[in-house]
Amino acid sequence: MVNANADALGIIFPNSYDEQVPDLVNERLMASIPFASRYRMVDFILSSMVNCGIGNVSIIVRKNYHSLMDHLGTGKPWDLSRKREGMTLLPPFNTPESGMFRGKLDALYGSIDYISRSDKEFVLLTDCNVVCSIDYEDMLAEHIANNADITVAYAKGLPPRVKNSTEFLIDKNGKVTGETLVDCYSSSVNYSLKIMLIRRTLLERFLHESRTSGRDDFESILPRNISLLNVHAYEQKGFVRVLESLRSYYDISLELLKSENRKALFTPDRPVFTKVRDQIPAIYGIGADVSNSLIADGCRIDGTVENSILFRGVTVAKGAVVRNSIVMQSSYIGEGAKVESVITDKSVVVKSGRTLCGAPTFPVYIGKGIVI
Repeated sequence: MVNANADALGIIFPNSYDEQVPDLVNERLMASIPFASRYRMVDFILSSMVNCGIGNVSIIVRKNYHSLMDHLGTGKPWDLSRKREGMTLLPPFNTPESGMFRGKLDALYGSIDYISRSDKEFVLLTDCNVVCSIDYEDMLAEHIANNADITVAYAKGLPPRVKNSTEFLIDKNGKVTGETLVDCYSSSVNYSLKIMLIRRTLLERFLHESRTSGRDDFESILPRNISLLNVHAYEQKGFVRVLESLRSYYDISLELLKSENRKALFTPDRPVFTKVRDQIPAIYGIGADVSNSLIADGCRIDGTVENSILFRGVTVAKGAVVRNSIVMQSSYIGEGAKVESVITDKSVVVKSGRTLCGAPTFPVYIGKGIVI
């Protein structure tokens, strides 16, 4: 594991963009959505932080965070279980003015004492809806080399269809000259990944000014100050995907069945850590037929699995067929059942002989614990 030597405090917003995938966050939040057979969405951001030496990470939760608490535990898989610094889960709180905090500015202002007590020079702010392996060490080095007040991460391509999706105007020196809301989703742009590296004292100043002026929109901070500050952009290349809908979750997941995409996301020099479960390896029966699929530990396969992702503890009984589907933890596909273009949440039971068929453009979602 890396040494915690980066001069930055990491802050993660795990509930951002929950509204984009209402089915998947009915009993969880964006950060704890299962992904790629054994991970959660938070694993990618959290692992990127610790890989670059950030050893002080706080996660500001709002609701439905019990599954996230169960997943993160003490932070040991990420080497964040420490006497000093480590991982801190900041619970939801009420403000005297507005009750439950409404957005990032409220959340940050409610945690301002925690931020002010930090001895780190920089603060890294990020959401959990981006799937990538970002080199924060390189981003921090560029930030310091440019003597930047703020550095924002972006990717080139078609922008995600999410709330407040923005694009950056960037000059030849990498300086951000403007940020605007995306008005065309069919053209390639420099779209924001909503990842910001900022000087801690500057963030504190913004929080106090916003509270005094009555502003509560975090997204407006950058456009209001671009001309006044030295704002630089950091391009994230390689495999970068933004979770924007149930359909995009399905598409991004199945993209990982291609080896080139897995190699781009899971790199030896930047490993992705997750909660460790002591389970037996997957068991394949005599009649099992598995092709181009991700199968987690603890699965029992006696049927056919094609182009699919199976999480831990899934059973596919004899004669069952699972094709182009995502089957989450502890689900059971009965004898002779057929499941195609389907997303099942945890602990779903598909009875023997049943058929569930969606389409690649419209996958069927089955909620947690449902018996069909």
